[in-house]
Amino acid sequence: MRRVRDNSTTEVVQTTLFNNSRAQNGYDAYFGTYDVDDAQGTVTQRLVGALSRENVGQVLTRIMTIVRDELIIRVQTATNDGAPLVRTLRWRRVG
Repeated sequence: MRRVRDNSTTEVVQTTLFNNSRAQNGYDAYFGTYDVDDAQGTVTQRLVGALSRENVGQVLTRIMTIVRDELIIRVQTATNDGAPLVRTLRWRRVG
């Protein structure tokens, strides 16, 4: 989710970018199944439901690494104008 979500403007993106789901007003949500390939270091998600209807059925593959108590997932995608972009998600085990 984008840190600042201003209600005065509505972001409309007409296309879904490579290996990415479409956000609405800086927010994205989806659910589904996933498969982990430890040998390849990837996790592949199959979207069963999503905030953006056109994302349902989409298959997304992410690069996954585990370092100590942290799961790191890298999303290789592109900006709206097509420039390569890598988004990084981090989860740390607590307790």
